[in-house]
Amino acid sequence: MAQILVRKIDDHAMERLRLIARDRRKSVEGLVREAIEREAQQSTDEEFHQWLADLDELRKQFPKSDEDSTVILRALRDGDETDD
Repeated sequence: MAQILVRKIDDHAMERLRLIARDRRKSVEGLVREAIEREAQQSTDEEFHQWLADLDELRKQFPKSDEDSTVILRALRDGDETDD
């Protein structure tokens, strides 16, 4: 596993981390590790834009319909026939 050393942490910030860690019954190291892991799981802007592009491509595969979706949903709910 990798390690990281963070220098020049503001004294006030470090004290707040100690208090938060104590309240959560964790070590400061554990608290910071969770924050790093949580941040690393976030999508980058590039990944987000690729996801939007993929979603747009998927959307293009389905024809647009002028039919009100509530009519379709009600028919499906009530077991009525719908025009496919």
